[in-house]
Amino acid sequence: MNFWLVTGFRIAGVCAALLPTIASAEPVDVQVPMRCTRGGDDTVFRATVTLPPSLPSGSTFTVRIDSAPSGRVSHLGLHYIYGMTTQYLLPAGMHYIEGSAQVVPGTGTANVRPGARAWHAASHVFLKLPAHVANGDHYTPPSLQFAVQVEEPAGMHVALAFVRYEVMANAILVGDVRTDCEPVPAPYRLATLRVEPRTLP
Repeated sequence: MNFWLVTGFRIAGVCAALLPTIASAEPVDVQVPMRCTRGGDDTVFRATVTLPPSLPSGSTFTVRIDSAPSGRVSHLGLHYIYGMTTQYLLPAGMHYIEGSAQVVPGTGTANVRPGARAWHAASHVFLKLPAHVANGDHYTPPSLQFAVQVEEPAGMHVALAFVRYEVMANAILVGDVRTDCEPVPAPYRLATLRVEPRTLP
């Protein structure tokens, strides 16, 4: 197992808060087994996802994902890691509000804030940290937030899913090496919301 991969990846195991506009939220701890192109088979994605158990169709709420500290990034021959990218999938009934994805100002450690960006593409939301984290150092990713609207018939369930994590490493002799991790199964449902009848005016 590559210790730098496990440590760097568990940073992407996040505390997620889905902040609804009209309903109370319930936190759920998740632990997702991962299969990576490098490292051992015991790499895990960890998150606490807070999501309203139910909302009326047409409701809008904000998804916020707050990351945990990494612990020490360390591996023999490692110079630094960079390009940590986390990818989430929105289901068909959870519509992204254009322009809402953002890195929350003032969150995360200073060593990974420069260049950090969030964006949406083809029903996926991404957070990427291009900054270098040196061997022996640690970091906390900045928080990610974006708004969505639920549009499904009453009685349906919609789920926010985790899709992929990627990290680059620069090491002695081999140079830059990319590691890709996917949940098992993929995509992996992090939290599910039940759609209720639309609220009448």
